Amino acid sequence: MLSGIGRPSELAALQISLVAEVPGVGLNLIDHPMSGVIYLSDREGSLFGALNEQSLAQFQTKGRGPLTSNAAEAGGFVRTRAELDAPDVQFHLVPALFIQEGLVPGQAHGFSIAASVVNPRSRGQVALVSPDPTAKPFIVHNYYDDPQDLRTQIAGVRLTMQIANTAPLAQWASNPYLAPASDSDEDIVAHIQATMQTIYHPVGTCKMGTDDMAVVDPQLRVRGVEGLRVVDASIMPTVPRGNTNAPTIAVAERAADLVRGLTAAGASTSSRLLGG
Repeated sequence: MLSGIGRPSELAALQISLVAEVPGVGLNLIDHPMSGVIYLSDREGSLFGALNEQSLAQFQTKGRGPLTSNAAEAGGFVRTRAELDAPDVQFHLVPALFIQEGLVPGQAHGFSIAASVVNPRSRGQVALVSPDPTAKPFIVHNYYDDPQDLRTQIAGVRLTMQIANTAPLAQWASNPYLAPASDSDEDIVAHIQATMQTIYHPVGTCKMGTDDMAVVDPQLRVRGVEGLRVVDASIMPTVPRGNTNAPTIAVAERAADLVRGLTAAGASTSSRLLGG
């Protein structure tokens, strides 16, 4: 039996009233898909077993040791095709077995290299399926819906295999733990289908713009609704080619200026520097 607002008799009477007709709400969902390889290592030096009393004491007293790791120890961007104007893949290297999105502890030394598609063309959506506020939303990412996204992911995974088998990193790779059976497109696609995950960079479902599908205007005001702004990554019309944290902070800083009536970017900083 559901309780409170979730009781069937009350849910039957619930309705969501339309305040404004904004058809773009929930559409244009974009994210960075990711897939890669994991290798076991017969050498010590990864983060396996790093959470112990000795490492904890070293971290607490000296601020040093393996527990200072941010896990994503290395990364980079690459163009998978020479004709591209900007990188289309971002690499992430973790000195540990990054299994099932990091939810399953690794049981041996090793490392993981993943490639994410940083300029995806595929679009998904988010929608309500019930007036019950506790009900889960309908979310469809449509990863690799655009064939170019899959081609880019294949090229990215192939590069992770090459990097893992190239000196000096190759000396740390004893055996593949999770990798394609070969470097053929077919085997890489099968691997992607089995291992692909999000990198948790969803944006776009309340996109900013001036077209009919825009949800907020350039001042982040929801079209057709008085006194309401959206200030988060959902207002980005496209996903940045890198991590979304810093761009989201920039959106929030700009929104603060807009709310305060400061029209020029950086006006508040200039005022403080000038003693205003």
